[in-house]
Amino acid sequence: MVKFLEEYWGRKTLRGAALGVTAALASVMPAPAYSSDVKEVGVPSQLPGPGPFILASAEEARVKVEIIASGLSHAYSLAFLPDGDALIVERGLRLRLLRGATGADPKLIAQPIANIPTYVDLPHLHPDDVLGIQAIALDPDFATNRQIFFTYNKPIGLDPATQRITAATVLARGELDGMRLTKLKDLLQGEAVVGAGGSRILFGRGNEVFVSVGALSVGDIDSAQRTDNIYGKILRISRDGPIPPDNPFVKTAGARPEIWTYGHRDPLGLAMDPRSGRILASEHGPQGGDELNEIRPGGNYGWPRFTFGTDYGGSSLPANPVGAGIQAPLMFWSPSVAPNGIAFYTGEILPEWKNNLFVTSARRGQINGTGALLRIVLNDNLQEVRQEILLDSLHQRLKDVGQGPDGKLYVVTDEDQSVVMRIGPAAP
Repeated sequence: MVKFLEEYWGRKTLRGAALGVTAALASVMPAPAYSSDVKEVGVPSQLPGPGPFILASAEEARVKVEIIASGLSHAYSLAFLPDGDALIVERGLRLRLLRGATGADPKLIAQPIANIPTYVDLPHLHPDDVLGIQAIALDPDFATNRQIFFTYNKPIGLDPATQRITAATVLARGELDGMRLTKLKDLLQGEAVVGAGGSRILFGRGNEVFVSVGALSVGDIDSAQRTDNIYGKILRISRDGPIPPDNPFVKTAGARPEIWTYGHRDPLGLAMDPRSGRILASEHGPQGGDELNEIRPGGNYGWPRFTFGTDYGGSSLPANPVGAGIQAPLMFWSPSVAPNGIAFYTGEILPEWKNNLFVTSARRGQINGTGALLRIVLNDNLQEVRQEILLDSLHQRLKDVGQGPDGKLYVVTDEDQSVVMRIGPAAP
């Protein structure tokens, strides 16, 4: 083990370590492949007021958007407990409880959930390294087993070439006991790499759990095309950890048997179509070329050899967006929308939105302050029928979306001062 990590682990507990470093470190994504210095431009990411906001929609004529919690730092993932409370990840920092999230007076509890791996005061931390907790999801049997699944980026050592921390993306499980997690267990761990990025979790209809893991941005761009690592992949394991015997690479020599699909860039959203059970993933492309993909076992989704985008700053990437043996996207966005968490709406109180797919967007066309919630109507073949842009007037980076047990939609923003928004019907 590298000496500085030994010293760090020797002098303090990693789980629940003090949060002394600026939270901004947690919001920075790994540097893009083939990146260049590009000027950042945009409009202020400032809410137009405290709300509520009444907005028009094409099919739900009027909806109300309420800000129900504020004071979070770079929220990344949310999940609802059966009683209407919500868990919210402040990326790389901590896990928070929003008490009564579906009620009339939600309260963000100041004390974080204990025993979450935290590394914000680790020495040698590079601004592009996002360590610690990433995504969360409740076990489908949470009401009886209290189990929560989460991903985190775990520091391993120091890369001699870049002098940056190497880290591994980990899928873990614990039981929620009041304000702490107990019985923590790592179920899956990736290779130690420089530039481990984002991830998401989705439960299937059986005993399976899917995990999407972003591709590497430092030193090994082509890793998404190899099956000897978990990066740039969507993985599938059983909820207890074993590898399902029908995984496509389980008998391939040298391959990670957890791999379900490969050739992804940053698949930062996962959702299941409630009608068919088919799985969709949103994927960050480079400049242009953001994708919505149907995830098919064994599929190669092309990155970095095939893409609809160009590099940041305008330099070229592969000219052909799709080649032989490459899974074409269901749809792609150009200019980019920086897609993140996604969810299908299955509730009853917004009936005209039923079975619509909602995609959180951090910004449009590389312009800051232009994030939105995209509402996509898909037919039975998962083909786009129409698409609507919502919440763009609020000028926020949207990071995750989910449906509460009350049938309303909930959205978290990725800002220095993140908020939680609740979307429901407006009074006539």
